[in-house]
Amino acid sequence: MGLLSKILGGGTESILKDIGGIIDKFKLSPEEKNKLELEFQQLLQKKDAEIEETIRAELGAKERIMVAELTQGDNYTKRARPSVIYAGLVFIFINYCLIPIIQSIAGASIKPFDLPIEFWAAWGGIVGTYTIGRSVEKRGVRNKFTEIVTGAKKPGLLDI
Repeated sequence: MGLLSKILGGGTESILKDIGGIIDKFKLSPEEKNKLELEFQQLLQKKDAEIEETIRAELGAKERIMVAELTQGDNYTKRARPSVIYAGLVFIFINYCLIPIIQSIAGASIKPFDLPIEFWAAWGGIVGTYTIGRSVEKRGVRNKFTEIVTGAKKPGLLDI
């Protein structure tokens, strides 16, 4: 059973049953009905194969991109998410710690700017995603989901 059939819950089989019901409405000989059903089945299988090939090509391209990013020598690209996290921490520190300290020491009235809700949503999403991903990686949990997210593969029998 192909990937598309699993996703669509029977896929071509249920479609062929529906097509069979439609074909029965026409006055055709049994040979013509069988030939028509066979042609429909071949068309649907061809379409399923094309869709599966497209999905596999896309997944392969994503995998190659992730592998290229992880194996390159540029440490900044590998550490882009932590950099965003650190930048957010700096903004928070300046706004909610440094400015009030300067206010109390200098006696000046500097009003801290309110960080917008978009900042908190984006920064919180990045921190949450990064934290969950790193926790799963460090625990060594290996399944298909973590392989897709992290790009790491389970060691096979030949990899030992």
